[in-house]
Order: sequence, then C-alpha cells, then structure tokens
Amino acid sequence: MSQTPSSRPTIRDVAKHAGVSKSLVSLVLSDPSKVSSLRRSRVEDSIRELGYQPNLAARSLVSENRHAIGVVLGELHNPWVLEVAEVVREQLQAAGFDVLFSAAAIHDGQGIGPAELQALRDLRVSGILVVGSADDAVSFESVLGETPAVFVGSGRESQANTAVVSVDDAQGFGLVIDHLVGRGHVQITHISGGAGPVAALRESAYHRAMQRHSLSQHVQVVEAGPSLQAGYESVRQILASGARPDALACFNDLCAFGVIQALDEAGVDTAVTGYDNISLSSLKRISLTSVDSDFQDMGRSSARLLLQLMRNPHGKFSRQLMISPRLIVRSSSQ
Repeated sequence: MSQTPSSRPTIRDVAKHAGVSKSLVSLVLSDPSKVSSLRRSRVEDSIRELGYQPNLAARSLVSENRHAIGVVLGELHNPWVLEVAEVVREQLQAAGFDVLFSAAAIHDGQGIGPAELQALRDLRVSGILVVGSADDAVSFESVLGETPAVFVGSGRESQANTAVVSVDDAQGFGLVIDHLVGRGHVQITHISGGAGPVAALRESAYHRAMQRHSLSQHVQVVEAGPSLQAGYESVRQILASGARPDALACFNDLCAFGVIQALDEAGVDTAVTGYDNISLSSLKRISLTSVDSDFQDMGRSSARLLLQLMRNPHGKFSRQLMISPRLIVRSSSQ
C-alpha cells in the first residue's frame, strides 16, 4: 500500500525512532563515513523500519551535489534545444557527472529568467548550463554566486565565472542575404522571432546585411514569433496587405515551416529561408534552405567550457564563444 505525502516518514521521524538528532541523520545520509558504525547502524535500521526515502532536494540541502550538473532547457517546442541538450548530456556523463534537467517557463519571449537557475542552485549542483535564450535584461550574478554557468544560444554577454556559446548571427544572416541577392531577389522580407534577445540580434543582422547590399529601401520586417503558427500567420498578414516580396528570410526553421505551409495553401511561389538547420529541414517535402548552427560543436564546446569553469570555481574566468555558421542551400530558395 503506497504512502500518502502526509503519512510518509520524515527525517524528524527517523531521528526520534533512532534516538538521535536530525543533524546526525542528515550526516548519515550525506557523509556516513563521519559517523561511528554503532550510531550509523542505529539510524540505518530506523530508516529501513520506517521506510524513509530521502529525496534529492532534501539530500542536497545538507551536502554539495558534487557529481551533478544542472541543465536548464528553454524553448522546448524548438528541436534545436533538445539536439544541443543531447550532446551536452553525452559529454557531461562521459566526464562522470549526473545531469539534472529543468524545463524553463518562458513568458512573452523574454528568455529564461533567474528562477530556474535558483532552483538548480538550491540543489547545490557543481555547475549550471542554460540551453536557450536567456533574458538579457537580467543579471544572473546574484543568483549564481560562485556556481559556474554556461549560457548556450543566448544573446547575453558573459560575466565573471560564466561563458556564453552562441552562433554568429551577423555572419549567418549575411550568408542568407548574400544567397538570396545572388539569386536575383531584392524585396527580401524578414519574418522576425518577436520579442527576446536572439530575435533582436537576428533582426539587426538582417538590417545590416540588407544595408551592405544597398537594399535598405527594401527592408521590411513582419513581427511574428519562433513558432510554426507564427510563421503561418505572418504570410496571411503579408498576402492580405497586397505585398508580394521576392523572398522571406525567417527567424528560425519552425517559423519557416509555417511560412511554407501558408504559401503553399495560397498557391504563391516565394523563396523561403530558415535558421538553425534542425533535422526536419532536410526532409524532401520541406527541403528548407537554412543556416546550420552546428549543434554538435555547440554542445561539445559548452560542456567543455563548463568543465573548465568548474575547475576554477573561484576565478574570474569568462568566455564568449561564437560558432561560425554555414548556409545549407536546398530547394526552398531556388
């Protein structure tokens, strides 16, 4: 018969049953070598008799979780986050660490906030790795303290004892616009990612690339979002306005999928590009031209940087690493 939360034995119950203090029970759970065999046996007997099961959070409150690393995942709707997370998991586990995943709640596209990092720090993990856009309006120093952290795919600047691994969006959108202009397109509209630091970076990169080709007079941005639905609705908005751009340069691949679907339904032939080159982009029916962010390199580099930070936890080491992207040309932009 399963125990209800209210009937489950607590650490206080174990201490009372064994005739010892709660702190001694905590010590047996966290570092039994520091307790005499007689007293340890008494506590362990009580744990077995009562069926007490310490959870991870409780144990972390009394000991440093030296062999665990926390990974915060934002934008779970976007496959790139999961692709990077899988590489990170492989790398960190190969280095001998347990990996604790936490899913972040992102509001209004502003990115991952401090609450998720605080939750993992409360578990006293050795380091924290954040995959997804982090709120660039927030300083995480007070939350992190001396806990090393790496931000992956974020538009923020690195701080003391942190590193940032991101894609060179200026180069990436430069490749997109170069390709589209080379195909003879002039009226190139950007379907934006909405709010958030990465969306702002990519929109800025689009503006600079258009300016470099002396196409500033043709700059057009449609506010959308990072989802398939946002891309779909953006095309309906464009078509309703009567505009007929030569090409649509999308914030990411998911947005581009929605754009392609809406164009297909409307019977309109327009060049489309995405960003991130997630695995679905290579499917024959989609065949999306996209900027490859090299998730393998991103995952390996972020794990390596976090391990470096953890070896120097009291230092002022910080690092900003840019991944050089490449353009994968497929039929969507032909």
